[in-house]
Amino acid sequence: MNGRQSGAPVGSQGLTPVGSPNRIARRTGANMGSPRFGSPQFPRTEVRAPEAGSENTRSTFAERVYQSTGRLRGQPELGSPFGMQQQTPTAQHTNTSAFSPDTDSQMQLSELDLGAGSSSDVLAASGSPQKVSSVVASAPKRAPPPPMTVSKSAARPAKATAAPVPTSAIPASIIDLPSQRMYALAVLAVLVAWKLYDAISLNADTDRTSFYLFFKWCVLDTALWYAGWRLHIPRLSVSLNALYALAGLSAFLNLNMFFMSSSVLTLAVKPVAVSIASSCLRSVKSIPWLGPRLVGDSDLLIDSFELNEEHILGRHTIHVLPHSLTHMNPQGKSFCIDEAHLRAMPWYHRYTSGVFGHNRYPQTTIPILVNGTHPDSISYAYTSFETGQRQLRTIKNVGALQMETNAVYPTLGNWVMATYHLPISEIGAYEIYSVKDRKGLEFRTAAQAPPTIVVSCPRARLQWREDANAADNFVVGSDGHASICQRIDRDQESGPTSDGLIQAVVEGYEPIEMTVVRLVNGHREVINLDGIQPQSIDDQTTPGEDLDSAQLKSAEKWFRYKTRTSAYTLSDTFLRPGEYVYKLESFRDAANHSVKMADMNANGIFDGDEGKATPYMARIAVHRRPGVRWAEALLNAELPLRLSEDRARKSSYALPLSLLGVGPWTVNYVIVNGADVSQESKSFAKAVGAVIDANQPGVYHLVSVSDKHCVGQAEKTNVTLAHAPKPTANISATPITAHECGGEIGALIDLELTGRPPFAVHYRERNLRFPNSRAVTRVVRSQQRRHLFKVMPELAGTYEFEFFQLEDDNYPSGLPISSTIKQEIHAQPSAKIDTLSGRVPTRACMGEELELPVRLKGQGPWELVYNVVYENRRTAKTVTGITDESFTIQLGMFEQAGEYTVELAQVKDGNQCARDLLDVSTVINVREGGPRVSFQCPDNGVRVLDGEQAQIPIYMAGEFPVEVRYHKIGDASEQVYRATIRRKSQHSSSQVDSVAAYGPGEYELVSASDICAGTIDPQGARCTVHVEPKPSVWFATDHLHRDGEEQNPGIWRLHESCEGAALQSAFELGLSGSGPWKLEYRVDFWTATNARSGVPAFVDRTATHTLVALQSSTLKPECCEPGLYRYTLLSVSDERYQRPQRLLAAHEAVALGAGVTVVEHVITKSPWAELRAYSPDGKPLDTSSRGSFRRRAPSIRHCLAPGQSRSDGDAQTWAKLHEHLPVFRIEFEESGQAPFQAWVEVFPASGPSEVVHLSDIPGYSQPITLPDHVASQIGRYHMRL
Repeated sequence: MNGRQSGAPVGSQGLTPVGSPNRIARRTGANMGSPRFGSPQFPRTEVRAPEAGSENTRSTFAERVYQSTGRLRGQPELGSPFGMQQQTPTAQHTNTSAFSPDTDSQMQLSELDLGAGSSSDVLAASGSPQKVSSVVASAPKRAPPPPMTVSKSAARPAKATAAPVPTSAIPASIIDLPSQRMYALAVLAVLVAWKLYDAISLNADTDRTSFYLFFKWCVLDTALWYAGWRLHIPRLSVSLNALYALAGLSAFLNLNMFFMSSSVLTLAVKPVAVSIASSCLRSVKSIPWLGPRLVGDSDLLIDSFELNEEHILGRHTIHVLPHSLTHMNPQGKSFCIDEAHLRAMPWYHRYTSGVFGHNRYPQTTIPILVNGTHPDSISYAYTSFETGQRQLRTIKNVGALQMETNAVYPTLGNWVMATYHLPISEIGAYEIYSVKDRKGLEFRTAAQAPPTIVVSCPRARLQWREDANAADNFVVGSDGHASICQRIDRDQESGPTSDGLIQAVVEGYEPIEMTVVRLVNGHREVINLDGIQPQSIDDQTTPGEDLDSAQLKSAEKWFRYKTRTSAYTLSDTFLRPGEYVYKLESFRDAANHSVKMADMNANGIFDGDEGKATPYMARIAVHRRPGVRWAEALLNAELPLRLSEDRARKSSYALPLSLLGVGPWTVNYVIVNGADVSQESKSFAKAVGAVIDANQPGVYHLVSVSDKHCVGQAEKTNVTLAHAPKPTANISATPITAHECGGEIGALIDLELTGRPPFAVHYRERNLRFPNSRAVTRVVRSQQRRHLFKVMPELAGTYEFEFFQLEDDNYPSGLPISSTIKQEIHAQPSAKIDTLSGRVPTRACMGEELELPVRLKGQGPWELVYNVVYENRRTAKTVTGITDESFTIQLGMFEQAGEYTVELAQVKDGNQCARDLLDVSTVINVREGGPRVSFQCPDNGVRVLDGEQAQIPIYMAGEFPVEVRYHKIGDASEQVYRATIRRKSQHSSSQVDSVAAYGPGEYELVSASDICAGTIDPQGARCTVHVEPKPSVWFATDHLHRDGEEQNPGIWRLHESCEGAALQSAFELGLSGSGPWKLEYRVDFWTATNARSGVPAFVDRTATHTLVALQSSTLKPECCEPGLYRYTLLSVSDERYQRPQRLLAAHEAVALGAGVTVVEHVITKSPWAELRAYSPDGKPLDTSSRGSFRRRAPSIRHCLAPGQSRSDGDAQTWAKLHEHLPVFRIEFEESGQAPFQAWVEVFPASGPSEVVHLSDIPGYSQPITLPDHVASQIGRYHMRL
């Protein structure tokens, strides 16, 4: 035993219990002493572990807490009881420890942390103690205890019993016990808060019961108590009996909180609470002077009234209050609910909006005006638009509604005039049914009050048509924007194609108006969509078929308020390339609910300007169609192009192209070479330097072109490439002999050439008489394939002519030839064509005569021989007796067309010396006829805008310049117009040009000529020029009227409208031209108080507006502000006339297309009246409530004699009585228009009310005749206008 006592109760945990000494003493016994530490009487028990040498130096959580309290501070060190060897007790001992195996000690032990030591200190999961450490206990007291004797004699060891330790189902090694209790309490707090939130939300709702919440909380509460019983967490464990009791109590509380409309607890607690409160108020009221002023006439004193004889004795004053009034929606407004936001609202917003508020989802409320006591319950009727069924709903927690106090009546107790806002979340018709106060008194409702209509808020969006035609490469990109190729106006008579690609889809209460802004290349246009028959998406026009006959009949009354979805197609021609942007600006339904995109302050409305498309904006890019044609430099070149092997010519050509569009391009073309046709294509990344490489002969046709976006057509022009053959020459010479001149005078050289003119033959001329002389190189050029020239040198001698090179147009570098001619030459006379005069003809027409000037040299008179060569025929002619050196040869008339060559062959002088002339010739081109001319008139004629000069396209084939003469058919002046058509290239065989037209009409070609008279194609001799009619717009007068007389009927007007009323009609517009039209109109406004209304000089406000109208459209008049509105159409433009055309202000339709352009509309001001009272002498009594705030209602007193009744006296007596009664009048503002109607309600403090109807009131003041019983009966009466 190591000198230590044993006998400590086995089963203790070896730790000092936490608690005060007195508490420990109470647990161990009242008379037990408490020895001090170290005294002989202090028992110390030590139990060692069975394993030898094992140590546990770690302290438990409870021990650390105990040591941290400082209770062992200043006491001797006990030593650690851990790590000692276990010692079995061998003697029976008296329990002097502070511990006893009672319940309290067990509860103290259960707080210890058993998981902080080694495995020998942990209790098993079953709850039985395992290897136990030593226990040291002390129980000090304030007074020294009596000495206690401890038996240390050896005795039979007694069996130690361990106290049961409460444990949790969750092992302490996972979560310690204090943490388990903390988590359990946190779960309990969350559930209690959740239940309170559901109860408050349910109490604030119109429907106060919910079986779902009752069932949910019964399940959750049962699960909570079951978990407490199952987990048996220390200090929070629940027994099985307690589980049943708590589950029943929870069900009872849930039944009262969620399922029963009248809580049992409220009914039981309220009388007791009222009784206690009444007693307190009576005590306070008994205080002199101050008590009655503090308590007043409290309802608690009335509720606790007890019948007592003392209370009914004496004299009493009874206040009889008038009936309380209520009126739903006194302003007569219409309301809407945004169903999209309602569906997107999180589920918890419906319950927390009244507590926390959510500005993003504002709730729609209907104002209910209450004039009287505070309401306790509000009942209203709800009618669904879908089924027509009427439901009665009641709000019992009126205090939870939002309230605005308008006026307070202190003299009437707790009377107030307040506005309660009824939250609504369903579409339908709402009517007030009844309103009751806390005493069960029912309020009066407004007579003949119409139901409050709540419709769905209008919504709109822009979308691309799903059935849009995919022609013209219409594509919608991933960003939502679209693109299309520029459309072509194929039919000028019927106008351009206007297929709509975009739709404006609207949802709401029809009819719905929309304003769409169209930006065309930055130019802003406004499109007002109103009065247009929509393409309805929701085609349901009758109520549902699933309703019976009674429900169907009831639903038909409300069916027009249902939400419908309609789609408007925005038509556009897309004839102009560029960017088209459509933006939804605003829309409004039939109940005047307006939505403006600029006021929504929502993300994504116009964010699509740089990013993706939004439901409120759409963009379409109209791409210009590409084009291709041969470059102008190629068309001005000499055609056809020739492929040659000469180094100065080209063996291949780069045919330049002119491209229009956005790259890259693909050009399709064909090459026709006889019967061979090959189709080719080539792509180009850039337009600059785009060429087609041509290295084979043929005709090149451009077919089509496509660029990055679209496909276009090519210009119908061709380019021809031909292979050039090599030229050849056959040279022969004939001596020219003149015996009269002494022998041979020269040589006639004949050149027969092949190839393409012009030709050049190079030869060297040497006079062999002078061998040292240098050879002279000469070139013979010819435009003909056979050329004769004479060589007649000035010096006599032997000449050698060496031909060494031949050139033509295809081989300008020349080809070598070899031919030599020798000839003996003598001198002789000469003759040549006189080119100095400038009258050498080169062209002529068939049947025309020409003159060819010739200059002669030598001794006259001369004889001249010349040849006329045509094709293979040569005609020689001789002219004799020429005495003048200047001579003119008469040629003609030419009978055939072609090239005629006139050669001077021989000249003979007066000495009869003849000389053959060489290379003295000229070529005359004789044409068969002149140019061929015709109009290239479109099928429907040439159309031009008014004020612009038209150009009539004309086709010509011939040589330029060409003079054209034409005239207008039916022109009285018979003027003939002349036009000269010139062309840059003289080698082109065809030309398409135009001549000017002078006004509309039919034009006819008269003649055409170049150097010859041309011919007119009878199929194209005429062409008609039409002037496009200017667009016009006017007001249709079918539904308008006039207020004037026949002599001065006045301006057409729309039917008058009342201030604040929805407009049921609009101005119908008549349109002519090619739509869509852009209109500009002015609105002049005169207020209702303007004495000079309608005079332009005294107009109050002027505004100018623009809109885009379709084929059938209307102009929506202004609304809301009373006065005179005058609408004047100023200008109009359409698709053809882009410049606005001014309109004349006209009150009458002058002709078709020039109708009424000025109309008016009057909005009358709502009547305003006051109920005023006057004394019999005419003095006004202040009964006006205008400008008053929180002001008590005025009272007018009238007295009757005691005992006087209607039966007393005669009619004359009652007439005198009426003379002393106050006079009541209804006074109208002069802004209204007579005759007026008024209703005055007269109701007593108790009993039914009466309504006095006054009709056809001619003036602005009308007295009221009250019923006789009002003046003959004593009581309090209320009058209300």
